[in-house]
Amino acid sequence: MPHRFQLFEKIAFSLVCWSAAACSTFIAYERCPDIQVVLHAGEEVLRTSGEYSFVCASPVADSCTQLATN
Repeated sequence: MPHRFQLFEKIAFSLVCWSAAACSTFIAYERCPDIQVVLHAGEEVLRTSGEYSFVCASPVADSCTQLATN
C-alpha cells in the first residue's frame, strides 16, 4: 500500500474513533442527569479558577489577597 494511502487510513481511523467517543459522551450526558450536574458544577469551578488565575497574574504585588477563598 502506498504511503499516502496509509496516511489517509490513519486520518480516517482517527476521525471514526473521535466520532465514536463524541457520540458515546453525548449519549451518556443525555441519559444520566448526574453527569449533567457534575459538568455544570465543574464549569463553575473552572470559571472561578480562571478568574483567580487572571487576577493573580497581574503585576501588582499581593493581588491574590483581594479574592475570597471560600
